[in-house]
Amino acid sequence: MPNLIFVLFRRLRSPLITLILVYTISIIGFVLIPGIDDQGNSWRMSFFHAFYFVSFMGTTIGFGEIPYAFTDAQRFWTLLTMYATVVAWLYGIGTLLSVFQDAAFIRSVKYNAFIRRIKRIREPFYIICGYGDTGSQLAHSLSKQGILSVVIDADEDRINELEADDFLVPPISLCADVSVSEVLENAGISHMWCRGIITLVNDDSVNLTVAVIAELLNPDLRLISRAETLEIEANILSFGANEVINPFEAFASRLALALKSPGLYCLYDWMTGSTERMMREPPLPKAGKWIICGYGRFGRTLYDHLDDEGIVLQVIEADRTVRDLPSGSIIGRSTEATALKKAGIKEASGIIAATDNDANNLSIIMTAQEINPNIFCIARENQDKNGHLFESAHLGMLMQRGTVISNTIFAFIKTPMLGDFLRIVSRFNTDKANLLVSQIIGTVKEKVPELWEIYINEKDSPALYEVIQERQVLVGDILQCEIRCKHNKRKSIPLALFLKRGKGNVLLPEDNRIVREDDRFLMCGTSEARQIMLHILNDINLLESVLTGEDIPASWLFKKLRAMRAGQRES
Repeated sequence: MPNLIFVLFRRLRSPLITLILVYTISIIGFVLIPGIDDQGNSWRMSFFHAFYFVSFMGTTIGFGEIPYAFTDAQRFWTLLTMYATVVAWLYGIGTLLSVFQDAAFIRSVKYNAFIRRIKRIREPFYIICGYGDTGSQLAHSLSKQGILSVVIDADEDRINELEADDFLVPPISLCADVSVSEVLENAGISHMWCRGIITLVNDDSVNLTVAVIAELLNPDLRLISRAETLEIEANILSFGANEVINPFEAFASRLALALKSPGLYCLYDWMTGSTERMMREPPLPKAGKWIICGYGRFGRTLYDHLDDEGIVLQVIEADRTVRDLPSGSIIGRSTEATALKKAGIKEASGIIAATDNDANNLSIIMTAQEINPNIFCIARENQDKNGHLFESAHLGMLMQRGTVISNTIFAFIKTPMLGDFLRIVSRFNTDKANLLVSQIIGTVKEKVPELWEIYINEKDSPALYEVIQERQVLVGDILQCEIRCKHNKRKSIPLALFLKRGKGNVLLPEDNRIVREDDRFLMCGTSEARQIMLHILNDINLLESVLTGEDIPASWLFKKLRAMRAGQRES
């Protein structure tokens, strides 16, 4: 981006040259034209007096003739230069005002202000590329947690919408092309406080470009990307420690889980959904015949996942040019009862409206429910503004692409260990998954579980770090701290879900396992338990008190008195 002063002077070059020429000619004229002083003698203006007179004349201040009354020749020249300087000033001021209103200049001003704000950041932040439905939801989620975000989008209307929106922590925004490396550099991709970059652009090729730029400019930076094609997903995953979320794959795999293992589905739903809600009964779709309406990217993904689970499937597609349709597919409009009846809607267990048109999806569901009121209905919502309509459609499940991505990304940002935990849990059989679900329900009762991480080091848990330098502390000791703490009125005890120690992973670590330096725990419990645990692990006196069962004095005087009493008892 060019220097702002350089841009300004380049736009004002002609007015400035005009103004300088008019002033120069005017001054020279006053110097050369002779005048008459008070004694009737001939005199000539000095360059200083001429410049002084032209200056207050050209700015229309009008102090009068100096240093003596003018001759007719001087007054005639004054008339000429008066109008010339006023016109030159009007030309210059008009050009300056037009520059201030010029879109390119305004972008330059905003860009320079953006760069200055990025340089002044002294707190952790994330870069969000793309401010569509997903980016908006993610920015609001981060803001509620007090996390700063830097948002970049090429659509000026979206950036204006962001600036007019209400945020607890307002993001720093810029209208620019994220595929340009200079933009990402100025957005702080190499900034010491940058914690990650999240690319959510609608174009997968742009997301891939951002991933490549991030890998080259800052290989250690955490990158989370959206991808809607398997090719781009594989490409981004092929370099760096990146995380890619495909909304179609994510939803299809969870639907398959709901059919195969409701327990596993519950785990994914709780841990990648909003924590500000109560637990609900999981959807219980039946594994009979399913009808997929629309065989685009979403329809194909659904077909692959459900077919792998042995579900009987029937596809309805309106476009005759679609290739690789499964055998037995029906060519027709799934919004019409004729096509649905031909597909066997009366005997079907479920129907999925998977087209890229919200009106068609709602029409499909309404028609299907009229023919078969007991059918399990799933629909794809393409635009957030239609959310209230889908809520009124009495759906068993709703595929909201933006919500699926933003909730998952936010969960991964809040608890980075969650990705590894879910990958391990995905291999659980139904019985093992149900056992884990029951343990979590016993921990949190009715609310969706809160997840948090504990990193055993001097910075993140100083009190516990200090204690383990002197004696052994067990996992069970940490968990029991909750119930021993007098602030925990509800006696809520968290659950240790996952332990990372070096390159090893331990699921549900035992209570008698010794806590080591640099251990990382993924915890699960209520928000109250989370607050109490983090408070205890950062207060050495409170931690000692709950570990030993004795009140530990906090002040220096009480510590001395306690030590003296202990010495007297020993003697």
